[in-house]
Amino acid sequence: MLTLNMCDFCSYEKTECGAQPALAESLNLDNLNTEHRASVVACDKYKSPVDVLKERFHDPNL
Repeated sequence: MLTLNMCDFCSYEKTECGAQPALAESLNLDNLNTEHRASVVACDKYKSPVDVLKERFHDPNL
């Protein structure tokens, strides 16, 4: 199983964002490696770097 941590791809800093993330361990998967249990699989404040670039690209003030 491949596990991606959403925090690795988010525009916010993990320690400063104040999010309420859902961790992989909450899914109760049988084949989840111990090292991946703290991976964030869903988040209420995730902001994609691609979306940030889109906003900046289309902002006429930049």
